[in-house]
Amino acid sequence: MEQETSKKEKTVSAIVFFLYIFILGYAGSGMDVMEGSFYSSLVKPGATPPSWVFPIVWTVLFILIGLAGYHVWNHYKDEKYRKIFVALYAINGILVFLWPYLFFTQELITTTLYVIVALIIVIELMILAAFKVNHKAAYMLIPYLIWVLFATYLNASFIMLN
Repeated sequence: MEQETSKKEKTVSAIVFFLYIFILGYAGSGMDVMEGSFYSSLVKPGATPPSWVFPIVWTVLFILIGLAGYHVWNHYKDEKYRKIFVALYAINGILVFLWPYLFFTQELITTTLYVIVALIIVIELMILAAFKVNHKAAYMLIPYLIWVLFATYLNASFIMLN
């Protein structure tokens, strides 16, 4: 049986889930340095999208991630997996911050491959936990997983080409 939270808790949780992912995502994003000397100097694989695509895609993904968090918190079938999802959501936010920070700011393209693999694992676990709690939330995370898998290909290609 699905449970729901109060209207006030729904509002507060929406603010928390969205602020958390957007603040961490854009704090580490490095989007403003994509055209900087380090990124510009890298040999890029042929499938690398133009730089303007990244902020658009990440904004859409952050909205979906925030919505998934909102749905898991407010419309849930299983309290245990709800808590597991929230813990994974917190770890996900840290990894979302770390990857671009380490890649663009610290220029650690090999280290970021390890971070992105950890991110893939966390996203997969988030999807599994969300599916136990709220199917809609789980489906919202699938585009995120697909994009991060593509980003993993790009990251590995940067390492091989540079």
